Amino acid sequence: MLNRKTTYGIHALLHLARHQGEGVVAVVRISEALQVSRKFLERILADLRQEGMVESQSGRDGGYRLGAAGLDLCLADVVRVLEGPIALLPCASHRFYAPCAECASPETCALQDALVSVRNATVHSLKQITLAHVLETEGALMLGQKSLLRPTPYHEGQ
Repeated sequence: MLNRKTTYGIHALLHLARHQGEGVVAVVRISEALQVSRKFLERILADLRQEGMVESQSGRDGGYRLGAAGLDLCLADVVRVLEGPIALLPCASHRFYAPCAECASPETCALQDALVSVRNATVHSLKQITLAHVLETEGALMLGQKSLLRPTPYHEGQ
């Protein structure tokens, strides 16, 4: 599951995306819209700014706007910045690989093999989802042109 920092970061980016073209958005407006502490949000936005995902303008009329990637920013990049590695275990991570202390034989570990597959599928999916895609889906949901996906329950034998 994504932590609160990542969830708020994604929602802050979506808020900026909805207001793209209106100049900078004051951090107080974003924090009120998301109902999150301004201080917590400022720390999140600082991390996103450091990676170029948002740009800031200081001063009385200061605030934030989307960075150079704009609406093409994908969730994989945001998750990596705010959450860290996408893999479930360090041995399944591409960028932050480390062998598991519990594993007797990393070269033949079937668990690692399975979790690398999960990691690859997750990264591929998150790379496909951009801010533009989320806003497009949001619009289709609001207009009733799409139904919200729900998790599929797992049943034995499937």
